[in-house]
Order: sequence, then C-alpha cells, then structure tokens
Amino acid sequence: MNLISSCFAGTATILTCKHIAQSFHENIYELSAIKSEWTPGYATRLKGRIKSVLETYFTESGTSCEDEKRNHLNESMITALIDLGVFRALLRVDFKDDKEFEKDCFHRLGYVNYFSDAKNGDHYSLYMLLDTFNKEMTPPLESKIVSGGIKVEIIHRIQSHSKNLDDLKRCFDLLTVSDELCAAAKLELNEVYSQIKDICRVATAYYQFDPSKRELFDFYKVMIRLKQLPVRA
Repeated sequence: MNLISSCFAGTATILTCKHIAQSFHENIYELSAIKSEWTPGYATRLKGRIKSVLETYFTESGTSCEDEKRNHLNESMITALIDLGVFRALLRVDFKDDKEFEKDCFHRLGYVNYFSDAKNGDHYSLYMLLDTFNKEMTPPLESKIVSGGIKVEIIHRIQSHSKNLDDLKRCFDLLTVSDELCAAAKLELNEVYSQIKDICRVATAYYQFDPSKRELFDFYKVMIRLKQLPVRA
C-alpha cells in the first residue's frame, strides 16, 4: 500500500469529507428531491470513493506522536480561523464609518482572496491568509487598527498562528512534488473535496432553517468536531 501519512492537513480534509459524506448518505432520500444526480447509489459511491482514497493514500491513525501532532495542527487551524473571524468582525464594527479603510485592510491583509475558502476548509487558503496577514500588518497599519478599539493582542495572536503552521506548508510541499503517487493523491483529494464542497453549498441552503442538519454540512464546523470524534477507517 502506498501511503502519504505525513500529510496531516490532507488527512484532516479527507476525514472531514468522510463525515459529511456519511451525513449526505443518511439524508439522501430527502436531498434526492432537489438534484437529479443525487441518488442513493450516488451517495453510496461517494462514501466508497472516500474510503478508497483513505486506504490508498492516507493513514487515519498511527503512533501516538502522529496523533498528537495531527490534533495539535487541527486545533491550531481552528483557533486561527476563530481569531481571523473575530478580527474581521471587529474591523467591520470599529471602522464602519470609514469604508474605504475597511476595504483596503481586507484587501491588503488577504481576506478578499482567501477568507471565504479558508473558513470552508481550504487549508492552503488558510495558510496564505495567515502568511499575507503577517507580512502586510505593518506598524503604521497596526497602530491605526488599534486606535479604532481592536486590542493589539488579537493581531499578535493571528501573527503567531502563521509561525505555528509550518506543518501546513510542509504538507503542501509534499502534495506538489512531481512524483506520480503524490500527483494521483492530490487529484483524488481535490476531486473528492470539490464534490463535498458542492454538496455542502446546496445542503446548507436547503437546511437554512434547520440548524441541526445545516451544521452537518458546514465544513468548518465538521472539521472542529473531528477533535471530539473517534478516528477510524
């Protein structure tokens, strides 16, 4: 069996996809009414494909050291997303009367290009958002933002997240090397993620007024719950 078990971010993505696919399968008779290709067979095949990807390219468990490292990475990503979301909300509140500055900040700090995909589970976008935020947060910009009421500690926490996510960068480097195995793994992972992302987009709209089911298809919230779920094939 060919494994790329050192890719912790890839494992987090495929495990999140696995749990969403299970929810999709459990609700397929209701969801099949809104999209013609969404049949019980489609849901079953999607679960089977994810199982195959896991068994072929990833290990869901390993040494206690590996599990601890993966859990730490997941927690770091989640904490970073929370801080980035809080900063975004604070900036909108504190500079609601200076829309030009607000817009410029979101462009400069990477929110326009990366935040939407990052909060939907795209680990590369999260990495790029943190990296851009860290590079573009100059002392004059920080000073003006803090003058509006945002505590400097949250800015420094977000910058520290960038330094703590080196494992993410190593994962992306692993998946972009030129050998055939990693190219195949990247293709499979991207295709599965694309399918799941489309399902999430439609299902969250369908369950707009059913919060309990809507959360089953919120990629970010499912990823958070992975910390509390047993890890099995």
